[in-house]
Formats: sequence, C-alpha cells, structure tokens
Amino acid sequence: MNDRDYGFCPRCGALMRDGVCKSCGYSVRMEAGWQQPSMGTPGANWQQPSAGQTGTNWQQPSLQPTGRKKKRSNAAAWICGGIAVLFIGVIAVSMVFSIRGIYEKVQKENPPGYGYGYDDGYFGYGNPYEDDTYGNYDDSYEDYEPSEKDDYYKEITDATSLDLDYQVVWESVSMRPDDSDNSCTYDCVYPVLVGEEDQEKFDAMSQTIEDLVSKYKDSYRDHVSGVSSYGYVTYMDEEKISVAIRHSFYEKKTTTPRVEAITLRVATGEVISHEEMAEVTEELVWQFRSRNSYQNGTVEFVDELSDEELMEYLKNETDSVMFYTPVGLEIGFNYEGGWVTVTLKTDTL
Repeated sequence: MNDRDYGFCPRCGALMRDGVCKSCGYSVRMEAGWQQPSMGTPGANWQQPSAGQTGTNWQQPSLQPTGRKKKRSNAAAWICGGIAVLFIGVIAVSMVFSIRGIYEKVQKENPPGYGYGYDDGYFGYGNPYEDDTYGNYDDSYEDYEPSEKDDYYKEITDATSLDLDYQVVWESVSMRPDDSDNSCTYDCVYPVLVGEEDQEKFDAMSQTIEDLVSKYKDSYRDHVSGVSSYGYVTYMDEEKISVAIRHSFYEKKTTTPRVEAITLRVATGEVISHEEMAEVTEELVWQFRSRNSYQNGTVEFVDELSDEELMEYLKNETDSVMFYTPVGLEIGFNYEGGWVTVTLKTDTL
C-alpha cells in the first residue's frame, strides 16, 4: 500500500484517499514541498494543522465544485418554467371564457332581427316625441285590419276595396337637395282614383287629394331634416271616400306629427264638410272626453282643457280632424306638437 494515497481530512478528520475525503467531499492539491502524512501517529516532522491555519510544509486545502449544484439549478429552472407556462395558459383560458360570456350576453340582449324599424308618431295620443325612426321595430308585427266589431280605431291604415266601380292606385314623390351634404328630404305618397266611367270626375277628386297630401312640398327645406307626408285611404264605398294624411316634420332631434283628412262624395266629387259628418255639441264634447280616457289613456293636454276650449278645438276649421273608417267616425284635432283623435261608433252618432 502506498501511504501517499491515504491521509486525514483537515476539515472533518475522516480518511482521505487520493486527496479526496470520503466523508465530506473535500479535496486538497498536491504541490511540491508537501508530503502526505502517513497513517498512524503523526511523526516528529509533521504538525497537525488547526482550523484556519496551515501546518509546516502544508497549504490550506481549497473546495472543488462538483456537478450536483449545476444539475439541481437546471432542474429548478425547468420546474419554474413549467409553472410559468401553466399559469399563462390558465390566464388565457379564463380570458377566452370571459370574452365568450360577454358576447353571449350581448347576443341575448340584442337578438338578430331586432333594433330596427319605423314609427311615425303616436296614434291617438298626439304628444311630441323624439325621433326614433330606427328604434322599435319588431318583425313579428302584423298589419292592422280595422273592423266594425272593434271597440275603437287603433291605427291609421288603408282600408281599400276591389269591389267598387272605382279603384285606387298610388303615386309617390321624393325630393333631395342638390347639395349631397344636405340631409333634408321630402317624401310623399298619395292615392289616385281611377274609375270605370267619368274619369274626368275622378281626376278632379285625385287632384284635390294630392293638393292636401303634398301641401308641404314647397316648404320642406324649412325643417332641418325635411318633411314626409303619407296619405291613407281609411274608408271607401260607393258613396264616399276618406283619406287621412300623416305629416311628419323632422327637426334635429325630434319629429312633430300632424294629421289632416278629407272626405269626398263619390257621386259629385264634392268635399263633405265636418258639419255634415258630426255636429260638435256639448254632448259630443262629453263623449270625446269619455272615449279619450278609454281609448288613449291620459292625454294631459285634453285633460287640462275646459269644455268650452275643447269644443273650440273640435270646431276649428284648420286644426280639427274628421274621417271615416270601417270602425266608425274618427274625430279629433291637432295642437302644438301633436294630435289626438277618438272613435265614435256609428250607433252613437
């Protein structure tokens, strides 16, 4: 056995072989002038080194790094990286579900087919209202078909007939300013009467109707966004024809509605006056109030009028409205910013 292959660890005192401690892993460098002490009792020429102090002809051993620390560092890095990737993945999945939830909520609150439509005013109430041209459309809406069995007339609509000696065709007019930046427009639709005989008479009647429907054609630019006027044949038989017109005056944020009407005697083409259709009396004023509450609910403007004032509105040649429908006679008036009508059944006239 070569004594130089063995020694004692200067740190822990355990047996060393080839300069490496078998207990704590320390190693020493062999240098010239240093002699490995032999096993057994130290000789006279050797001095046991103390901690932090070198012995005779001996150099302080130095630590030699091993590969274990590096391997442990690499493993820790891989573990941290994996945790980071997992964390990012969890965040991404959470964001996807959150966005999906928001989208489904929006779709639920705004289903396809809703949110667009046309409403030109309040029938019956006649209150001023904000222009909501594309706000309240429901594609399940069904056209109103008035009947004599109805309690009251619910909406201005056409009630034409194909079984008479004269028929109705429709004409329309649309006008736009030459300036493309000007959004002011004019739209008008009105009925034209065509008869099997005496077409000249029906032409005259049609001209009377057209003049009333298109009365604002020359002044539509006086309103910020223009005017629209739509004529409806609310009643027609062999004796008379009634046409109601809904005018809409478009301003910046509001639309002011107005209703006018005309009734013509088919035999002569003459205009039937309001006095012939209904006499405005105290009894009619009382009926108007009662039917207004039932048919239209609360209309503050009407409720605030005295009986005398209400009678004056119903008699006013400019603002009063009367026209026939399959349900009965519609009677009412225009006031500042709106209009209101009620239905008088035939058996109450």
